[in-house]
Amino acid sequence: MAWRALLEPLSGTEEACPVLGLPQPCVLWRARRRWTCRDAPLACCILAAEPFALPDEVADLPAASALAQALQACAAHGALLILANPAEAFGAQRIGWASGVRALAIGNAEEEACWDALLSLGQPCYGVAGRLVVTVLRPRPANVLSALSFGAFWSCAGLEPLAIEESPRHIAWRCPEAVEAEIVARQGFVVARQRGCEGRYEDTGREGYVRAVLRGPSGTCWTQPRFVMPRAGHG
Repeated sequence: MAWRALLEPLSGTEEACPVLGLPQPCVLWRARRRWTCRDAPLACCILAAEPFALPDEVADLPAASALAQALQACAAHGALLILANPAEAFGAQRIGWASGVRALAIGNAEEEACWDALLSLGQPCYGVAGRLVVTVLRPRPANVLSALSFGAFWSCAGLEPLAIEESPRHIAWRCPEAVEAEIVARQGFVVARQRGCEGRYEDTGREGYVRAVLRGPSGTCWTQPRFVMPRAGHG
């Protein structure tokens, strides 16, 4: 049995980040940090099962080095770091310096461009906005963190699909209202558009990666990217 867990990691500053929709109470520890680094400010949101110590003073470090320190601390405690200001800290041209980041905020067009730039470098990374709808097999904090780390969630800013189905070669969706769907591929190019309450896209093998953006009257939903293997005859 799978559960649909709900949480809003980028909303609020409290250390307790409640996870809703599970048969038993579940809370993640949340730490919001904004460091003034040598070349740019760096904002992060860390989610973990238990509190742990994070780097304090990084003013003499460039943002990339400070981020690497924070990622190392998170890895040692099974925590997830969300880069909360990718456009401000790095921008699309320098986002490759955020190597190792598994999740970043996509609250505006500039941040979404950073996401596509990082994906186009071949780095798996997941977009975070609004409420996260996470699929978990066990209703425990560790399982929620694992699902987030592997992109088993949707980011929903108002619009929550009824279902999203993916296989190695397609993505399909069903929504409670008519939506405009965009299929985004490598370098942020929109390779297909569809309208309606339901839709489906079959990979060609040339996309590099595929992610969907669904926009309807109630808001927007972003699916997580799926890297596409080239098919025979499609280099």
